[in-house]
Amino acid sequence: MLFNRVIIESVGPISNFELKFPKDGQQPKPLIIVGENGSGKSILLSHLVNALIAGKQAVYDDVEVERGKVFKYRSPTYVKSGEHYSYSAVEFDSGEKVQEWQLLLSKSQFEDQLKYTPVRREWSQIPENEHSFFQSTFNENADGTKSIFKNQCCLYFPVNRFEDPAWLNIDNLNSKASYSDLKRVSRYSNRDLICTSPLKNNINWLLDVILDRQAFELQTNNIQLPTPEGQPSPTIPVFGGFSGQSSRIYEAINSVLKIILRTEGNIQLGIGTRHNRQISVMRNNRPWIPNLFQLSTGEVQLLNLFLSIIRDYDLSEGKLNDLSDIKGIVVIDEIDSHLHSSHQREILPELIKSFPNIQFVITTHAPLFLIGLEEKFGDHGFDVINMPTGVKVSPCDFSEFTAAYDAFRETTRHRDEITRELESNSKPVVFVEGDYDIRYLRKAAELLDKKELLESVQLKDAVGFGNLDKIWRAYNNSVSEVLLNKIVLLYDCDTNKQGAQKNRVYKRVVPAVEENPVEVGIENLFPSSTIEKIENENPQYIDFHEATTTRVRGSLVEIPASKSINKDEKGNMCNWLCEHGEEQDFIFFQSAFNIIEEIVNG
Repeated sequence: MLFNRVIIESVGPISNFELKFPKDGQQPKPLIIVGENGSGKSILLSHLVNALIAGKQAVYDDVEVERGKVFKYRSPTYVKSGEHYSYSAVEFDSGEKVQEWQLLLSKSQFEDQLKYTPVRREWSQIPENEHSFFQSTFNENADGTKSIFKNQCCLYFPVNRFEDPAWLNIDNLNSKASYSDLKRVSRYSNRDLICTSPLKNNINWLLDVILDRQAFELQTNNIQLPTPEGQPSPTIPVFGGFSGQSSRIYEAINSVLKIILRTEGNIQLGIGTRHNRQISVMRNNRPWIPNLFQLSTGEVQLLNLFLSIIRDYDLSEGKLNDLSDIKGIVVIDEIDSHLHSSHQREILPELIKSFPNIQFVITTHAPLFLIGLEEKFGDHGFDVINMPTGVKVSPCDFSEFTAAYDAFRETTRHRDEITRELESNSKPVVFVEGDYDIRYLRKAAELLDKKELLESVQLKDAVGFGNLDKIWRAYNNSVSEVLLNKIVLLYDCDTNKQGAQKNRVYKRVVPAVEENPVEVGIENLFPSSTIEKIENENPQYIDFHEATTTRVRGSLVEIPASKSINKDEKGNMCNWLCEHGEEQDFIFFQSAFNIIEEIVNG
């Protein structure tokens, strides 16, 4: 039994929501629900969990919500503002359906006063004088419903789940495992659907698994000992490992532990002596973590989530050979709570991937978790829907991701890019304003015998002087003290900047050549003879501005004639000069090489 479809109409912030749960063939795909606070994520989960509770109530008595009552508060107060009713339906792929109506008026008053009825055939099932109607088809086939719950896991982890850390109370640190107390009576499942603090139950269950494995699944092989000819050949039993259901569960648990604890080697559970029944973790057959209560809050959170899934399936009648055998539904609200970024991005996706036949329905506010899912599952291995509309989005399109990225990129993007370059290459980095600067410098180095100097540095395009400013701001702090290499920020002459240095970061401006006709950009380094040559052969490259007179605050100001590079022809002019330029055309580039050489060799 898996979720097949959910419909929610006019509940809280949700107007019209309909979702078909995603699958990849027969396997369920993880469904990730995102959206701002108040967008309806928890409302959606409450309807799903309410349907699971209704199914369990139909066949068991040990349900967290007493039979005849409901998990989710049912009231017309949740009807969306401006509407007169709300409707929801949760359908399962096994055919069962749970639906709910809430009306601001009784059905008869609704029809008399509002003069319309909702276009749903289920409307006719509501009693005339009722404001509220709830119906579950689980009761119609109790035997079928019971078989469903007996052969899969069904779990909900609410946002208020918790475990007291070991440091909070010495009793926690000294806590010992005991055997599980399971009741073998009719209509009793021995399983909790809602998991808020499952560590103690998980610890006791681990004790059962370990001791069952030791007591009932130890295998021996009889080996005959060699004897002299004619003498009887005695046999001795030799340990042959473990085999059985508990052993398979034990190995599944160890595989989860290894992912969570991120360590190499042989990881396995251990157990203390009869007077000290603590569950420990062994690495390479030696004690490593004496007590599971000593794990960090985040590790315990992850351990509880995924041990609870294995435990719940073990308590069902399903057979477990490996983690892929575990089937069922797991609903998790705010899965990223208490988790470090590395847990969100690396460990959680790997754990979810390890349970391919579980239908995970998860809410999150963590962009890194979605990035990790995309890396582990690919673009189409999971679905992300944005509330309250339920529209499918890509991981980078939901609001938390966009807000976090926008705030983060301007302060870190350039620093991260620079750091990657520095780590990959030991050469100093020279940032210039644009690609044309790089091409001109390389041609000048060829003509002025400076190729060896340029080969000793990395030339990088900062894409404008504004980005040079951002790089300077990113390193105008103590970070510049630990840089592996020197960084040179080389500004064109017209940027009105002052040279400066912060540890291994240098800000320098190429000096202007006053007598040259082009005043702005790196083209200021080309002498009059070069500009004249260009005007003769390619006049479209150079714009000429006549001398003018203007009056400023009553005084006449003479603006001399000037020349500039046509903005649409900059690339063509660069191509022409790099092909036809001679040493005298690039002679003033020597000043740029002097700056680089002084810093690199200083």
